This record gives sequence, structure tokens and C-alpha cells, in this order.
Amino acid sequence: MKKFIVQIRFTQNILPVVLFFILNLLFSPVGAQKKQLVILHTNDTHSQIFPITSQLPDTMKAGRGGFLRRIAMLKEERAKNPDLLYFDSGDFFQGSAYFTLFKGDVEVGLMNQMGIDASTIGNHEFDFGLENMARVFKMANFPILCTNYDFTGTVMEGITKPYIIIKRNGVKIGVFAVCPKMQGLVSDKNCVGVKYLDPAQVALETAAMLKKKEKCDVVICISHLGWNSNRGEDDQYMISRSRNIDLVLGGHTHTYMPELEHWNNMDGKPVPVDQNGKAAIFVGRIELELK
Repeated sequence: MKKFIVQIRFTQNILPVVLFFILNLLFSPVGAQKKQLVILHTNDTHSQIFPITSQLPDTMKAGRGGFLRRIAMLKEERAKNPDLLYFDSGDFFQGSAYFTLFKGDVEVGLMNQMGIDASTIGNHEFDFGLENMARVFKMANFPILCTNYDFTGTVMEGITKPYIIIKRNGVKIGVFAVCPKMQGLVSDKNCVGVKYLDPAQVALETAAMLKKKEKCDVVICISHLGWNSNRGEDDQYMISRSRNIDLVLGGHTHTYMPELEHWNNMDGKPVPVDQNGKAAIFVGRIELELK
């Protein structure tokens, strides 16, 4: 039987503020060899290439964030822990003149320097339409996951993956991603032919497959559904109607979580959720200790 022990601590980093979460997954039998994973997580960077202006009245954000600082931070973190995992929860497009002028080339070009293990699709990735999304996503050297969009018959068919399995430090990790309902978020002309599938049902089926069939030790859901979203089908909706998910890495609502949130799955077990505001001001650090 598995349970979560959560400790929260803060530290200074090159960002300079990074959230450090320690999340211990304890597995029986007692006395089994301890295995550790370090996960870094970002969401909703919104084309923030450079740090936010240091003149911003909000000193919590002034001079911080951005793709360039994130590249430097990741290099520093990997020097200390070469096996760390890094995931992004989407909406890396839209928010600056770089995206308006270059339509995603700059953002994906910088993300290609980050060693991303997987990302997903936010609603703003649709902003210049499917043709542009397909063009830019083909440039990515990292997998872009989406489990609940059916792109069959569109230019996006075959470009994304429904899930991946990563082996790191002797741990088998299954990763999948759920994305928001396009209606009301994406212009109809920018998503013609894309079919939206219920994220809860997809999560239930995919997590079961990863745990039962693929025998993954840990199942991670990258989500762009949002936390406490007024649209209904958010992380709470998905978690409460699924099982076998060990960790949700969230996005979309720009929620700053100073500590991990938890929501009960359909079996009443609390599932930890992380989300880190926007613009890469904060990076979530989650340490998984498996016994």
C-alpha cells in the first residue's frame, strides 16, 4: 500500500525563487532499496523570453522568470542531478512580440535547449491554427503529449503522443497528458477536425493501462485543465473520476501553489497536484523517494 509524505521547503536559486517540494512515495515491502527521482515542473510560460522587468512594483515577480533564466537554471540543476526529470504543462506560446512575429519558432527553439522529458498542449498553442502548430511541433526535440485530443485526419495526426514511458534510476515512469475543452478557448477555425475526449475517462483508462499492463512504478499526469476552473472539467473533475495517478503537474489557471494541493481520486486516495503560476517565475521541484 502506498502513501504520500509531503514536506515543503523554500530555497534561493538562479530563478532566484524556486519552489522545492519533497514528495515521498512509500512502497511496501518495508526495507526495500530506496530509489529517488527529482522532477522539475513549469507551466504557462506564455512567451516570456526574458526575465520580467526589474521595475515591476510586485517585487515577488520583478526581474524573474523567462525562458533564458530557465535554461541557465536547468544547466545548474543537471550538474547536481544528471538524472532529473523536467516536464512542462503547456501554454508556452502567446504573450510577447516574439510569438506574434515568429509564431512559435523562438519558444520551441529555446525549449529544445532545455532537455524537456515531455510537454503538452495548452489552448494558446492553437492561436495560429493547426498548420502552424504542426509546423512548429515538428521542430521540437522533445515529446509533446496529448491523450484526449483526437487529431485523426488533420495535419496534426501522428505528431503528438498519447503517453510515454521513461526509465530513470531504476524506476519505470508512465506519463500522459490531458488538455482542455477547446470550445470557448480556441477559435473554431483553428481547431477544425480535432475531437475532444472526456479527460476523466481518458485518464482512468490510460493510468490503468500504465499501471496494470505496462507495470509502471509511478504514473504522472501532465494537465492543462486548470485548478478550480470555472469551466468544470478541471483537475478536480479529472482526479475524482480516475485512479492510479500518483502525481498531477498542472497548468492553465496560472495558479501559484506554495505547497502541493491534494484532491481525492475515485477511491478516496489523495492525489498531489503542482502548479506554478506563469512566466516561469517559479519552478516546481518534486523529490520522489520510492521504498
